[in-house]
Amino acid sequence: MANLPEELINEILLWLPVKSLLRFRCVCKSFCAIMESQSFINSHFKRSSENRIHRKLIDLGVHWKGNEGLLIHALDFNEEFQQEVVLDKLFPSMSYPLLFSYCNGLVLLYTFPCEFYVWNPSTRKYRILPGFPVTRTHNLKFALGYDSTTDDFKALVFISKKGCGFSQVWIFELKSSCWKRIRDCPYVGYDSSITLRGSGVCFVDGALHFICYGKSYMIVAFDVAKETFSIVHELVYQTKEIPIRLDVLGGCLTISFFSTSSEGCVDIYARKKDGVAFTWTRLYSVTRQFSREVFNCFVEGKVAYSKKGDKVFLSSNGKLCSCDFGEKTLQEIVSKPNIPSDIFFCTESLMPVG
Repeated sequence: MANLPEELINEILLWLPVKSLLRFRCVCKSFCAIMESQSFINSHFKRSSENRIHRKLIDLGVHWKGNEGLLIHALDFNEEFQQEVVLDKLFPSMSYPLLFSYCNGLVLLYTFPCEFYVWNPSTRKYRILPGFPVTRTHNLKFALGYDSTTDDFKALVFISKKGCGFSQVWIFELKSSCWKRIRDCPYVGYDSSITLRGSGVCFVDGALHFICYGKSYMIVAFDVAKETFSIVHELVYQTKEIPIRLDVLGGCLTISFFSTSSEGCVDIYARKKDGVAFTWTRLYSVTRQFSREVFNCFVEGKVAYSKKGDKVFLSSNGKLCSCDFGEKTLQEIVSKPNIPSDIFFCTESLMPVG
C-alpha cells in the first residue's frame, strides 16, 4: 500500500461502503485524514448517488423490545434486497414513533414534546439540536435541506395557526449550531401539506418543495441557499383530483393526485425539463382494481421509489412489499404484523452530524 499513489488510494476508497470505510480508518493516519476530509465525504456521497450503490431502505416505525428502545431496521438494496438487519437502537426511554425528514445522507428526527436530532443512519451517530426557541409548538412542521453554496445542512421549521397559514419560519444551521427566525412564508391563508411524518416535502434542485392548499393548490419551493420562497408555476391541470404528495424520482419532482371518483385512483406525474421550460408527464396510475392494499399505501404516503423508478416499495400493516407496475406483481419482502412504519431510501454517507 505504501507504494500506491495517493490518487489511486483515494479512488479505491470512493467505491467502498461506509461500513468498510469506518473499519479502514484504523489502518493508518493518512487513511483517516482522507476519510475525514469534507471533499472526500462529498465525493463519496456523490459517487454512490450517481451510480445507485450503497443504498438502504430504512424502516422507521414503532419497533421496540422492553427497555432496548426504538429498533430501526434497514435492508441493503443494490440489485436485490439482502437480509434485514437492526440498524440502530435509539432513545431507550421512548415509546413514540419517530418523525423524520431525510436529505443527502442525514435524517432530521423529531420527538415529543419538542426535541430535534440529526442522525446519520450509516455511521450511527446523532446529535441533539439546541432547544427550539418556541415552547408552544402544537402545530409544528419541519424539513431538512442542503445548502451547496456553504456545504451546510439546514433544518426548516414552520409554526402555523389554523386557517392563517404560516405564522413563523425558523432555520437551524448545522455549522453555526444556532436557530434563527427568517421572514414568514408570504402565502397567507394557505396551509402546507408537510406532515410530522416526513411525507409531503422533498428536496430537489437545491430547494425544499411542498404543496400549499387554499382556494386552490400550489407548489411552493424554498431555496435553501437564498432562504426565499417561490411558486412552481408549471402546475398539472386537474379539476377533479386532489394533490396529496410530492416525491423525487430519477432526479425529477413528482406529484401524486387522488381522484374523488367512485372508481378511485392515484395518478403520478413527473416534472421534466423540455428545453428551457418544464412540463408534467403522467408516469402511471394506481387503481383499486390493481390492489386495494397498494392503492391505500399511495393514498397514505407509505411508499418509497427505487432509484430507477422501475419498482415501488410499500409499507402496509407491518408488511414491506415490492410492487412492479410493468409486470403487475406484488411481492412481500418482510412481515412484522400490525406494526406501523414509514419507509424511505437512504444513500450511505459519511456526513458528520456536528
